[in-house]
Amino acid sequence: MLKFLNSFKKGYETLNKIEVSQDNLLYNYHYLSSLNKKVKIAPVVKSNGYGHGIVNVAKILDPLQTPFFCVDSLFEAYELQKAKIKTPVLVMGYTNPENLKIKKLPFLFAVFDLETAKVLNKFQPGCSIHIFVDTGMHREGIPIKDLSNFLTAMKQFNNLTIEGLMSHLASSESKTDPLFVNQIKQFKKAKDKCKKYGINPKWIHISATGALINPETRKIIEKISNLTRAGLSLYGFSSSTYDENLKPALTLTTKIIQIKKVSKDEKLGYDGTFTAKKDTLIGVVPIGYYDGVDRRLSNKGTFLMDNIECPILGRVCMNINIIDLSRLPNSKAGQEVIVYSRNPKDKNSIANSARLCKTIPYDLLVNLAETTRRVII
Repeated sequence: MLKFLNSFKKGYETLNKIEVSQDNLLYNYHYLSSLNKKVKIAPVVKSNGYGHGIVNVAKILDPLQTPFFCVDSLFEAYELQKAKIKTPVLVMGYTNPENLKIKKLPFLFAVFDLETAKVLNKFQPGCSIHIFVDTGMHREGIPIKDLSNFLTAMKQFNNLTIEGLMSHLASSESKTDPLFVNQIKQFKKAKDKCKKYGINPKWIHISATGALINPETRKIIEKISNLTRAGLSLYGFSSSTYDENLKPALTLTTKIIQIKKVSKDEKLGYDGTFTAKKDTLIGVVPIGYYDGVDRRLSNKGTFLMDNIECPILGRVCMNINIIDLSRLPNSKAGQEVIVYSRNPKDKNSIANSARLCKTIPYDLLVNLAETTRRVII
């Protein structure tokens, strides 16, 4: 019986598949690292590796011995531990202190409240932390005005090592943006206060993808930090500042499961939002908004088959889409269809699809279903 199940497993093929280019991921990492040799790159693998698969990405980058991987939650950190990832892991998001009392953990933690520091000191002796300061974005973080009191209170926690000082930028499109200028000013204050208290963190970081890619802001960041948390750019996408050197790493594919002809004036899909203007050859594909095909692509987006654009007809459904095969009269069921292309010039690239949806690439990437098979190529 076991032999039968194993043979079935080996022969099982999924209709939908995410391909992740190892070469492109490594290229992006080395490219980002080359922008300034003095500033190290910490890969951000949270949110399932921005849709690429947290374990897949970590395994590709693990041999590079980066300073640490950035995750959001204790759950994500455990995923990397189970995968036997050797690179240190920084948990940047909030962790319920009760979850820190269960067993000794090998992770680094971002800390911005004394209760968490107290619990770490007692239940995680020897733990290294990164102090998270709020420099003006007003999400998590210790306000600069409260930092002196926080550092004074931290003196009682002798079992902790302050390895890092960190913050997060709300804007990095322009070096003259008042928001950016103020945050840099506040971060410098935080560094000075730490120095005053005899705290000299090994890693100082405030920058993510945006400030790293933008040459103007990068020059400023380089003067006040020695590490950048690279997320979007690692996967081949720019944020507000475009960088053509980056190479997208992800392709989402599916297969045609049915082909049929519809007559002129017939309506397609939910609520009949598309009406055929002529007799039309259509293809049905088993992928929809559950799988990560944004619903805003309804009657707007395109897929690719044999390098031919096939427009989405009607509304994107939960697990199904209808595409126009008029330019591919010899199509057959089983043919591969590229849903999201890793070629940035294609109309159905993540970046171009995001523009059609009037959103950002992150939005499309992190909504790719975790249940879709991911393959390293």
